[in-house]
Amino acid sequence: MGKRQPTTQELMRLDAIAKHLKIKSRYPADSFTAAVIDTCLDRIAPVVEKLLPCSGEQIALGLGEHLHLTFEEVRGPADVTDLLKRYLQGKKEIGFAQVPEQLTQPGVDALLFERMHAQEQDPDRWVAVLNLQDSDAKGYWNRFHELSHRIAEPPQGILPFKRHQIEASNPVETLMDAIAAEFGFYEPAFRPLVEQRAQRSRLTFSVVEYLRRQFAPTASLLSTMKAVVKFWPQPAAVLVSEFRGRVGAPHLDQALRVTPQGHNGAASNSGLKFIFNMRVPQGSPIDLAFQTGVEQNELERLGNWTTSQGKRLASLNVHTSARRIGKRVYSLISAGS
Repeated sequence: MGKRQPTTQELMRLDAIAKHLKIKSRYPADSFTAAVIDTCLDRIAPVVEKLLPCSGEQIALGLGEHLHLTFEEVRGPADVTDLLKRYLQGKKEIGFAQVPEQLTQPGVDALLFERMHAQEQDPDRWVAVLNLQDSDAKGYWNRFHELSHRIAEPPQGILPFKRHQIEASNPVETLMDAIAAEFGFYEPAFRPLVEQRAQRSRLTFSVVEYLRRQFAPTASLLSTMKAVVKFWPQPAAVLVSEFRGRVGAPHLDQALRVTPQGHNGAASNSGLKFIFNMRVPQGSPIDLAFQTGVEQNELERLGNWTTSQGKRLASLNVHTSARRIGKRVYSLISAGS
């Protein structure tokens, strides 16, 4: 199934982002995403530099204060009632009347309001309502996703709110996720922590958990894994594996198969790359973690990984840290450590 074409509304928003940030590149040029991210990072740098050294949570709060954006968390009906009391009844913001209905819609992560009756310097001139009714797991990410909208997009003017919904095919939301990844694990704050840890340890889940506790305790495991791998000084990659069949024929040849989640620049240069949906070889630490449910931290040779067409991965000795969570195995692969 091919990738869908952006809607007219999405294209208009992408063009508005380029004009708001004053960048020359336009979607879908290859340079567009990088230009947007670089410009957004330039805009937050003076604010975050005053906070360093700091945690990810402190960055979110600091940027929110600078941008006059308040985060409101909804975990159940009582939180919805409280929002309506404070904003709809107390501050006469009629857009909040739609909160109960909007938060029942599937896939809605957040609502971003620009208050109609706020003063320019009010700390809650913008309000991000985070939908945490199912889980707190995306709370950290959603804060930075909403900050990304606030920085990258022009003020919404007469609209009472914007609904931000899970939709991988939406180029605007994909762009905001790319910005959020840079904000949430801001390089000048996070890279030094990773590099210090890399001097003393191989890349394992213990390292990732340590860095998560130190920098972003509320971040998800996968987002932290990706960020650590990005700044790891040796070649490294993140995989998620699950039991499934061939692409296009899910009931055929079922086996433990991989989905690459990301790798760093050093991995690209060394040949540490994985093929989507290739089978995990028997005896690999990933396979053992899947079979036993016990975390594995072992050396293996990537040349043992083959496809049904006879292709082999690069002949590299790597260290694999694999942990089964539910029906999936999350893995950190690193070379030269």
